[in-house]
Amino acid sequence: MDKEEFEKIDKVIRRERLYANVGLMRENVMARFNISRHRLNYLLTRYADGMSFPQYINAIRIEEAYDLITYHPEMSIAEVASEVGLTPPNLRGLFKHRYGMTPSKYRTHLG
Repeated sequence: MDKEEFEKIDKVIRRERLYANVGLMRENVMARFNISRHRLNYLLTRYADGMSFPQYINAIRIEEAYDLITYHPEMSIAEVASEVGLTPPNLRGLFKHRYGMTPSKYRTHLG
C-alpha cells in the first residue's frame, strides 16, 4: 500500500509537471493528496532514497533538465531552467553537483 501511494504521488508530480512550479511547497502536495507532513516524509524516506521534499523535487527537476538539454538543443539554458522550475544559477549548481559539469559544458560535449 505504501509503495503504491508513493508511486501515485510521484506519477502526478511528474505527469502534471507540478515540479515546474517554482513555488511548489510540501504543503501543496500534502493538500493535494490529503496526507500529513509525517506521512509524506515517511514515503519519501522509504521510497525516494531518503531524500527530503526539496531534494526529491530538485532531483526530478534535474532529470527533466538533463532530458531537455540533451534532446532540445534549441532551448537556451535559461529556458530549460524556467521550464523545470529553477533559476539558471540553481540549475547550474544542481546540474554540476549531479553530473559533474555545468549544463553548458554538458551541451558542448553533445555536439
